[in-house]
Amino acid sequence: MAKETHTQVLIIGAGIAGLSAASYLLRNGYSVMVVEQHTQPGGLCTSWKRNGYTVDYCVHWLMGTHEDSEFHQIWDELGAFVNADGSSVPIVNFDDFTTMELSTGEQVCLYSDREQLQKELLRIAPEDAREIGRFCHSLKKLADLPMTALTEQKSLRQVVRNAIKHIPSYLTMMQHITPMQSYAERFTSVHLRELFLSEIPPDWSLVALSLGLAQQHKKQAGYPVGGSLNLAKNIERVVKELGGNILYRCEVSEILVTDGVATGVRLADDRMISADRVISAADGHTTIYRMLSGKYVSKPLQCAYETYPLFPSSVMVALGVDRNCSDLPHGCSLYLDDPIIFFDGTHHNRIGVNVYHYDPTLAPKGKTLITVLFNTWEGSKWEELYEQDSQRYHEEKDRIAGEVINTLEKRFGEIAQHIEMVDVSTPHTVISYTGNWQGSYEGFAPTKQTLTRQLPKTLPALARCYLIGQWTSPGGGLPTAAKDGRDIAIRICREDGRLFQGARSG
Repeated sequence: MAKETHTQVLIIGAGIAGLSAASYLLRNGYSVMVVEQHTQPGGLCTSWKRNGYTVDYCVHWLMGTHEDSEFHQIWDELGAFVNADGSSVPIVNFDDFTTMELSTGEQVCLYSDREQLQKELLRIAPEDAREIGRFCHSLKKLADLPMTALTEQKSLRQVVRNAIKHIPSYLTMMQHITPMQSYAERFTSVHLRELFLSEIPPDWSLVALSLGLAQQHKKQAGYPVGGSLNLAKNIERVVKELGGNILYRCEVSEILVTDGVATGVRLADDRMISADRVISAADGHTTIYRMLSGKYVSKPLQCAYETYPLFPSSVMVALGVDRNCSDLPHGCSLYLDDPIIFFDGTHHNRIGVNVYHYDPTLAPKGKTLITVLFNTWEGSKWEELYEQDSQRYHEEKDRIAGEVINTLEKRFGEIAQHIEMVDVSTPHTVISYTGNWQGSYEGFAPTKQTLTRQLPKTLPALARCYLIGQWTSPGGGLPTAAKDGRDIAIRICREDGRLFQGARSG
């Protein structure tokens, strides 16, 4: 057996939450080791190479890209927007958030500018002028909502003053927690009802759409050129510069516990790493029910894993197109008269298309990456298919890719003959590389039930063990993960009587 090693803080998972926690703990004087089962950082904030193309899985827009936005502070502290060569990550802001196609064939553009958005919604539903006005006005309030609560160095008076200032925004946020089905019913127009329910499940909160849309007007949530993995590697590089130790290809089989205190981990190859504290930024279900054998489950967490709805998993078709596709919309949702039906029983009567003509790093010069994403809550069926009939699994991937290509050819033309790369990711792919429970890509779904309850970051009767990341913060998202890492560092500093330092020294 390999010699046991020791660290002050052991972090499981090199996703954004784990890297953030490592980065902040390191700059506050802790020795940190991160163990990651994959070969690279980022978790689901990832990309991969295929035939000269970079297939990007995660980022379409990111809160905090504008330097005047509050959340920018965290990304700046983490070094997310500084590339390996020292250059700044270019940020692309779009005039339109996306374009939605209704079942009637009507094209509706969700403009980034609120006034243009309001005019567009009035164009298709003048009878709902009053409710449209309320919606657009609420987006203005949401845009001013403080997202980070970076209050650790503020006086109580400043905290109270800031909270009072943003009361209208907080109240608007609470109103937007209403289920999408209920909100859609406020409109008379069948077009607007279809629009609001076309992409968001009816039991999810309105905030799943409105929070991202609200950020567009002030250009606070753009797209970082270089994509998802580049973002993660920028953060990883700072962790290493600060002296952090990241071990890849290291799967944790058990969190070690002595007398009710977490004391380290046992790896799958039987190596042991002892630690004064253990932070799991890995899949929550795996952490609680496998690494800890279900011995320390709190009632809130048990309730969450038994009753909370999940974000779906995904089937993503990536296409490398041997032509400049700048004539196509960067993002759109197309309605299909004839749905694409998966073997898992799910019917898809629309496809979400992303055309990355705005990111030259993802494709060779003059060429374009296109991705199409489908949601499915049947991740276990994809696992079973792969394990029981791998040939059919690959045939299903090929069939879906073929239907996607045919659809894009009919809508846009000059696509099929220019395709030189096809790659398909499934829930099995997600589970294989990240271990996410049921292949869910952001943990618990943003519903009224989940968003109005906080999940604990610790477990009963287990000291010095912390849980962070998507599975402890319903609604998910990269900003939430980054903030979770920062917050756990603040908590540990307070436990040890240290003054938290957010910025990097020097």
